Amino acid sequence: MVVNSEIISHKRHGFDGEKYIEMQKNQILDRLANFSGKLYLEVWWKFLRDPHASRVLPWFLIDSKQTIFYDLRDKIEVLYCVNAEDIISNKKFADQNLDFSEYVFHNLTVIERILWVKPIIVINKIDIANMFDLVLDFERRFQKKQYRVFERYKISSYPYNVKEILSDNGFGLDDHIPTDKNLVLVTWAGHNSWKLSTCLWQIYLDNEIDIKSGYAKFELFPLKNKGLEHPVNLAYELAVKDSWNKLVLDTFHKEEYWQNSVVNQKDLDNFEATMDIIRNIANHKNYMIKYKSPTDMVINTTSFCIIDEESVKKASLEEIERRQSAE
Repeated sequence: MVVNSEIISHKRHGFDGEKYIEMQKNQILDRLANFSGKLYLEVWWKFLRDPHASRVLPWFLIDSKQTIFYDLRDKIEVLYCVNAEDIISNKKFADQNLDFSEYVFHNLTVIERILWVKPIIVINKIDIANMFDLVLDFERRFQKKQYRVFERYKISSYPYNVKEILSDNGFGLDDHIPTDKNLVLVTWAGHNSWKLSTCLWQIYLDNEIDIKSGYAKFELFPLKNKGLEHPVNLAYELAVKDSWNKLVLDTFHKEEYWQNSVVNQKDLDNFEATMDIIRNIANHKNYMIKYKSPTDMVINTTSFCIIDEESVKKASLEEIERRQSAE
């Protein structure tokens, strides 16, 4: 096995990368078909290229997401979410020797080059009283580069006070983003960038102009049906520990379907509040009303593409050891 800072070359197949691309792509299209309007697809972690997955899933194709989205490029637009607090702090990306605006521009140009889609920037969590001038400078900088930029304002009670969220002082403060395509990928620059909020906000405003849209989440990890202690899930949890995102069992899924499923702690914590918002912005015919658990919201076919369980476990344990030795 050859190791460098990003990729491990596995000799033994443990994962069917081609099957994964087809399954995941078909599941996205199936979910899209459930909505007469648009599907806002939240993409969490590693938008186009996933070296972590290539290390823990032997023969996972590192550019799988890129391939999936490229194949769907005629159907997609991209909303790129930025946390206004990161603009103010000028969050540094030391590993790439970039400040925040440089990092954002780098990511935007990569997306545009690969997918032939010019992303729309959404600046979230703006506090007019304390940060507006710096945010406006950031916005103008990207407008000069011919990017469309939209502003969204901080809602202190999000996601728990539905009445305020759906009021003129909540989602009502924000402008609707016009999009031409039916599959809208919602991705991010940094943690806590309000991707889910952006999706719900757009669905709310779509509904006001009679566009019946919906939400789903694109995931590669965790493996839903393999248990909390599976090495792939342990390696993933270690990889995302800086986001304070633990893995837990989906109690809603267990209660509804009598099946165990592994989900991110944040998704479990926010599920009831998210569904309260959804029930207030979508009528009873909307497919989102069928979501009974965080698991139902997710499009994740990873488990079905593992072809050698022992090879995957071995690779994942090696990844855990590699990360622990690097600390």
